[in-house]
Amino acid sequence: GAAIASGISPLGLGNDLGGSLRNPAHCCAIAYIKPTGGVVPAATCVPPENPALSFQIMAVEGAMARRVADVRAGLLAVAGRHRRDPLSAPLHLTVRHDGAAPWRVAVLAEPPGGSTHPGIAASVRRAADALADAGHLVADATPPDYERSLVMWREVLSADLRLQRPLLDLVMGDDARAFLDATDAATPPIDLATWADHLTQRIGLARAWSAWFADIDVLLCPTWTQPPFETRADVLSPQGALDTLELMRPVLPPNLLSLPAAVVPAGFADGLPVGVQVIGDRFEDLTCLAVAEVIEQHLGVITPIDPVHAVS
Repeated sequence: GAAIASGISPLGLGNDLGGSLRNPAHCCAIAYIKPTGGVVPAATCVPPENPALSFQIMAVEGAMARRVADVRAGLLAVAGRHRRDPLSAPLHLTVRHDGAAPWRVAVLAEPPGGSTHPGIAASVRRAADALADAGHLVADATPPDYERSLVMWREVLSADLRLQRPLLDLVMGDDARAFLDATDAATPPIDLATWADHLTQRIGLARAWSAWFADIDVLLCPTWTQPPFETRADVLSPQGALDTLELMRPVLPPNLLSLPAAVVPAGFADGLPVGVQVIGDRFEDLTCLAVAEVIEQHLGVITPIDPVHAVS
């Protein structure tokens, strides 16, 4: 994220299980798309080649760039079927409509489940106002069982991470181990029946969101509910790790439900960049980017370094 923001690279690729690419996009004032599961193939030659179940249903590969148009180009370059990933699909992504009709935008400026910094909420409202000024239909709304999705993401993933912890400890640094120690201690273990029930209930929750999206094109919300924190604030204490889980809660439902989510810069809070999130129904990846691009066009690019002019 920092390399793209500073002009070192025009495009980046990576994976996202709980906002791992939307998080740096928010902090560095760049754009990103978390694709629908199966849109971009994922395969590794690094053991273990077969990911745990939570990773299979929630982790995706995606593209990062300074501008939404470049994110779109990156996504389309890597999307499609690949035989190393049996879950990938030969999709032809489309936009819900050509933009001639107004987009129907639900706004969730202060997501349930924790606090929201006033500057973050204001940036979401600013993006919503830009869409309204462009002629799109904007109204406050909350998707069904929002807080339930946060609990399910955390408990399903934690169960898998506990099983994989001996392997993870071989490759993680001290900070990563400290973060997992803190979040693991604060997440009650669940038995096999509860874990299986979470996976069963997940499809019902996805169905409820799908029905909700019948009347809504996209959900506009924060990426994080707080400004970027100081370096290592998430690992210096157990409370820092828990505070991080709270502030990143808006990125979790798209992973749990395999929904696309674009991030676009939309302002500042306490002098630090704010990225807003545009979430869509499954396979509406290009719709998310189309709405994000409207925001970008009306609010302008806030990435602090222009690599074209910086070198001169």
